[in-house]
Amino acid sequence: MSGPSDVVIDFVAKGESPDEYRMVLVEDGPWIKPYTPRIAQLQQRLYSCVEAAIDGQLAAKFPESTGKRIIIQVDCYNAPNAEIERFFTRFSEGVLLLDDYRRALRESKFVKGIGFSISFDTIK
Repeated sequence: MSGPSDVVIDFVAKGESPDEYRMVLVEDGPWIKPYTPRIAQLQQRLYSCVEAAIDGQLAAKFPESTGKRIIIQVDCYNAPNAEIERFFTRFSEGVLLLDDYRRALRESKFVKGIGFSISFDTIK
């Protein structure tokens, strides 16, 4: 993968099953049009999470996550749902189909698999 880098993850939590850990990213608004720069930042955060899980950075800080399925979860608040959901769907369906990521995930001794989750809410 790309090598060590700083990964901004808001928190890590045990998942819904004992075999799962969640890397949670919080994206809060307001979002200013055009959304492209902010979506590009989110994309970079997502790539960094995938790499941190596969390369063992997550396991180094949270050893109990080793060998588990990792869910990269994005919690959006006061965000443009449609635009982010379209981007997130493309990213989550495509990233692990890329040769480098598919191969690295298959060879990783740190994770069993990677999944994705997104939620939207409004805070007043």
